[in-house]
Amino acid sequence: MKKYRAAVIGLGFIGPLHLDALMRVPQAEIAAVCDADPAALRLHAERLGVPAVADWHAVIDDPSIDVIHNCLPPGLHDAVNRAALLQGKHLYCEKPLSLTAASARQMAELAEKQGVRAALNHQYRMNAAVREMRAQVQKGMAGRVLAVTGCYLQESAVRASDWSSRMENTGISRTLSDIGTHWADTACCVLGQPIARVFADLHIHHPVRTDSEGKAHRMDTEDTGFILMRFEDGTPGQVTVSKAASGHKNDLRLSVWGDSYSLAWEQEQPDRLRRGIQGVGFETVYMNPKTCQAETRPFITAPMGHVMGWPDALRNAVQAFYDSLADPKAPSPCATLRDGFAHMAFVEACVQSSRENRWVEVEAW
Repeated sequence: MKKYRAAVIGLGFIGPLHLDALMRVPQAEIAAVCDADPAALRLHAERLGVPAVADWHAVIDDPSIDVIHNCLPPGLHDAVNRAALLQGKHLYCEKPLSLTAASARQMAELAEKQGVRAALNHQYRMNAAVREMRAQVQKGMAGRVLAVTGCYLQESAVRASDWSSRMENTGISRTLSDIGTHWADTACCVLGQPIARVFADLHIHHPVRTDSEGKAHRMDTEDTGFILMRFEDGTPGQVTVSKAASGHKNDLRLSVWGDSYSLAWEQEQPDRLRRGIQGVGFETVYMNPKTCQAETRPFITAPMGHVMGWPDALRNAVQAFYDSLADPKAPSPCATLRDGFAHMAFVEACVQSSRENRWVEVEAW
């Protein structure tokens, strides 16, 4: 089995979780960690027994590194991604791919020109229950899809005093680009088609926020969004996204209403689906390799009832990416950089729609 030497750049919230996922992937070898924070860098380098590199340029320039995991904040993605791709490295990037659709398109085109494998981390699509929902919808088992609905709710920005540096340098959007793109990716993956049109109503609840030292920060990006949409085939949809929903920790929900039955998935109960049948009611469908669709089985990593959660979905995503490295042109279930362009085109259309109070077409590839 070929081993790929991987470097993780960025050791904040998500970087250490990439390290944990990589340790569960047999084709991956962690070769280096990189961060500007000396304490975080030393902690993870010593824990893993790998080189600690403070300058990401040195990681990119290292010819022994095969794969770059870009776990830096979104505003720093473009520079690292471009450098990695130009060096011919395989790339696994955190979302959003970029701060604009135009730059995301450029990055996707560069990856294709370089002939390397590049993917975007949208691990929710890698939950076994989401794969099962996709399989049943794609096979027409739920019937004709009548509508799609859902939400992604968190509580990190409820009060005016809820401020962090993560609210800066997010481009024209904050909540939509951070968590709204996750919902959009999951929905588009299940339906197998993109979002074509949107009508959005975005809200900034606290135009001025204060940090722990009392310093004021003016906000120009949304806390909450209500979005109507049409998918490419005309299927209607609706989603509410917010970082100001008290009590909601990481509450992503997706429902698909078919004319045979409906299917619903909740990220906080990730190992099951809820199936609704007209005249009968609801039943819980647990992820069972004996009863699920064949294409779902590789994503079931624990016995039924042993909950597969957030880290398992990330492991599934990283595993699928490394599986794909043997043939960069082979199909992969991972989100692509073209998907990353679609996500940012969706965000930009929502911002324009809210500003102009009208339906807006989402830019297509």
